[in-house]
Amino acid sequence: MNPHPPQPTGELWSTFASAWSRLGPPLRPCPEDLQRLHQAWTQSLPAGIPSRRLEILSLGVTPEIALFPWASDFHLTAIDASEGMIGSVWPGDAPNRRAVLGDWLEMPFPDASFDLVLTDTGLALVAGTGKLSAAGRELRRVLRQDGRAAMRHFARPSPPESLDSIAQAAGAGRLSNFHELKLRLLMAVEAENPGTAVRLADVYDRFQSLFSDRDLLARQLGCDHQIVSTIDAYRGRETLYAFPSLAELAVAFDAFHLAPGPAGHYPAAGCCPVFSLTPKQ
Repeated sequence: MNPHPPQPTGELWSTFASAWSRLGPPLRPCPEDLQRLHQAWTQSLPAGIPSRRLEILSLGVTPEIALFPWASDFHLTAIDASEGMIGSVWPGDAPNRRAVLGDWLEMPFPDASFDLVLTDTGLALVAGTGKLSAAGRELRRVLRQDGRAAMRHFARPSPPESLDSIAQAAGAGRLSNFHELKLRLLMAVEAENPGTAVRLADVYDRFQSLFSDRDLLARQLGCDHQIVSTIDAYRGRETLYAFPSLAELAVAFDAFHLAPGPAGHYPAAGCCPVFSLTPKQ
């Protein structure tokens, strides 16, 4: 998930790529999320999935998306701005899939190339209304008129959580895992300054002040210390994350009709909605 400079540097994404195997839901999609994405897509198709071969685009090299059986006959192209992520995370090119290095805001594809565009939480990295609108225009350009997009998104809760409430939930064993804690922490720090994206470096600093005893936190969450150490990828990083609501996305993607998809049933699923985008006529 890395669309455009000055977002993540190669060094950062090399760090993320090496830690990818230690990430888990909700920061990575679970089987339920893939089914929700598929359902959001199919529910947006009045005549159902076309019987012809489909061209699918994945924004990012999420392996779960690459390996999912989206249709009976399809080819999937994944685009990612990090050679490190492609080298470490992508499951490999095959007759029905390939990965290309590129920018989500200036994609190297002809107009109307794809029937379906997918991404898992990639919009969190498109920080800023201007970039979201630019992403929407580029998305519309590469989609066919009868094409669709289906996405899982990190959307900030309303009202936002406080940092103290997250620390209390961790201490009381009310968090499912460390990855849920990271997501809730990201959103809580972003909510402290409405309208601005949050730097990973700031999230790391707040984590350090809240959870100075990592061994204790690992015991409270029932996880390995190596899982907790995945937070170290945030140290000193200028990378920005933002968590706009679906209503805000609908405004930015004004060339589309946005329709919420099925709800999730796992912890933190309320902050991980799926939706479809249908081009306006």
